[in-house]
Amino acid sequence: MSWKNSVDSAVRELKKEEQSIQQELKTVRQKISELTRLTQSSKSRGRSAGGSPKRAKRRLSASGREAISKAAKKRWAKFHAEKKAQSEK
Repeated sequence: MSWKNSVDSAVRELKKEEQSIQQELKTVRQKISELTRLTQSSKSRGRSAGGSPKRAKRRLSASGREAISKAAKKRWAKFHAEKKAQSEK
């Protein structure tokens, strides 16, 4: 009956290992939960993980976009005119 004793011993060792792994898993889950709560609470307060307040998103009005577009087109027109004048010389 020595094989039965060795099987019983192996089962006991595996159960101990299972308990150890379950404890480690419990610890990992607790840490995940803590981190999740930290990130959720910082989001709910309007703060990033770094702790600084979250800025409101800046929006550009239609007239602002139009002014920027016109200025960019004017710069490119001047650039191309100068380039064309240089190539004609």
